[in-house]
Amino acid sequence: MRKGYGLDMKEENCVKEVLWTTCRMTSNARGFIIVRNNAMRCKEMTMEPIENLSQIIVDIHNQRIKVMEYDSDQIDEIAKSCKQQADKLGMTKLIVYARHEDLSAWEKHGFVREGILEGCMNGQNAHMLRYFVTSERGTPKNEPLADEILQISLAKQATNSVCKELPDDCRVRWAKLEDAEELAKLYQVVFETYQTPMHDPEYVRTTIQADTYYAVVEAGGQIVCAASAEVTPNWGSAEMTDCATHPKWLGKGLLQHLFVALEQHMQEIGISYLYTLTRAHSAAMNVTAAKMGYRYTGRLINNCVISTGFEDMNIWVKPLKAVWD
Repeated sequence: MRKGYGLDMKEENCVKEVLWTTCRMTSNARGFIIVRNNAMRCKEMTMEPIENLSQIIVDIHNQRIKVMEYDSDQIDEIAKSCKQQADKLGMTKLIVYARHEDLSAWEKHGFVREGILEGCMNGQNAHMLRYFVTSERGTPKNEPLADEILQISLAKQATNSVCKELPDDCRVRWAKLEDAEELAKLYQVVFETYQTPMHDPEYVRTTIQADTYYAVVEAGGQIVCAASAEVTPNWGSAEMTDCATHPKWLGKGLLQHLFVALEQHMQEIGISYLYTLTRAHSAAMNVTAAKMGYRYTGRLINNCVISTGFEDMNIWVKPLKAVWD
């Protein structure tokens, strides 16, 4: 019988130490503590077992706990434990990647569906459920503006991706380890804060060496645009993420070329289920997703920290094979 662990962390500094250490040690960790059927210990940190729980992510920076995998027979225990740990750690949002057959079981504990990642789990849909610990975390930001941007984006929905012509002085290439410093600088210019430590060159190097593929646009020997495909190998899916364009190069459609390159590579390595999470108040990214053939399936309220605070994130999906529920 597999065991996972709930977290009982008594000292914030200890939590941050484990957070950063783990994100550099675990191949697909992006700023999280990932618990996969093994106990971790650090100073005053202990773990309480939850039977059969496969994977919980405690994301300190974004003040959330994510249940990525679980045993359907243990939903009651998992929900209770996550709420307890959220209170102890000051987490204000719980997220579950739920299977369709388990929706009613999670709903009994107050979880509500925000959207669907189609095919995210090897072709099976992941229903994105949320539980807000505080009313403040559950309050959307400027919902009318987000809805207006969504409607503008949907009007530009494309079934076949058509890119603007790449400027003559630009070229698309894959990022290399030696690009980590320059990539970190680009993310510093574009984002005041970010949901993962992309301002840290060492962190960027770690992701390049793991299951994240970066494509960049280079102009005059400098990286002016970047995006990545963060692969979850055991799920056969990838998130198109870490999109950043230098302010001087906005409006030229550079990201579209990176999406094409990344999508082609995903198909080559057998990754068939793609999605991207875009800031609900960013017209450019939502329009890009729509133009590239992604389909809107929901909105994650106050999901993560980008720029000046928590951001509502729109879900856009692009399965390349049939999905099932």
